[in-house]
Amino acid sequence: MLEHMNILILRASYAAAEDGRLPAYLGSTIRGILGHCMRDFTCTAPTTRCYQCEQRNNCSYAECFCSTGHEAGAVNPFVLHVLVRDKTEWKAGDICTFDITLIGDMTHQAGLFLDALQAMGERGWGALRIPFSLEQVTDPVHDRLIYGGGKAWMRNIRPYVLECKERTATGVYLRFDTPVRILLSKNLCHTLSFDVLMQSLSRRISLLSWAYAGQQMQLYDKSMQEAAREITIRRQDWRYCDFERYSMNHKNNTLALPGIEGWAMYEGDITPFTPLIEAGRILHAGKNTTIGFGHYEAAYDR
Repeated sequence: MLEHMNILILRASYAAAEDGRLPAYLGSTIRGILGHCMRDFTCTAPTTRCYQCEQRNNCSYAECFCSTGHEAGAVNPFVLHVLVRDKTEWKAGDICTFDITLIGDMTHQAGLFLDALQAMGERGWGALRIPFSLEQVTDPVHDRLIYGGGKAWMRNIRPYVLECKERTATGVYLRFDTPVRILLSKNLCHTLSFDVLMQSLSRRISLLSWAYAGQQMQLYDKSMQEAAREITIRRQDWRYCDFERYSMNHKNNTLALPGIEGWAMYEGDITPFTPLIEAGRILHAGKNTTIGFGHYEAAYDR
């Protein structure tokens, strides 16, 4: 389905150099530090807002962190997934690991991301500025070492095609382990029907394909929509997440990002939707994926 789109996953591991306290959910913290480091490398007009800058259309930082909308829509070319969750107390030597998935054309900027990851080890994390040191960066899919011991192996940076093949399935269990934000008429969905989730995934993947791989896709036509509405929910369990992140562009420097976490078991002819579901596992679902929202795992009934 997406054989035209390349991706690359960079898995970065850091060791805390001192004791300290960090937020329970680190996605926003890590995105912020990464963005500051990348801006230091690329920005030629640090006193100018990105949306006012004449270089914004040729700036990797602006494309990743201040996207104001492409011809396809406002989508960003990477997603974040922090493998550590609900840990607030950190001791020296504790390891923090997270994945950055680069999408489409942004895979060509992997070297810039690697530079930013190294620079993150020189900045303090969180309000207390806890120092962390970069231990290694790997490609976890192909088990390749990209950075370790202060040395980088650039030849191991090899983007690969996002392959999402159809598989036979009569049901699927989806578990969202980070908040997911899907809006209908600007209102947050507090549960996820199968057709709403598939429509959201298809729109997101189509936008990413057009913005960063140069191909328009029609993934969710009328027949797919009708088929999705036939899928029933066998069981589900969702909880509301009242989340806020720091933002220098919003009033009071905070941005409210409510979402939901939980799981649902869907039943019916899932087969034609399995490529979408598999793509969503990598590219995430809903909004605010650059802070790690919308990550899920899938298990199929055959």
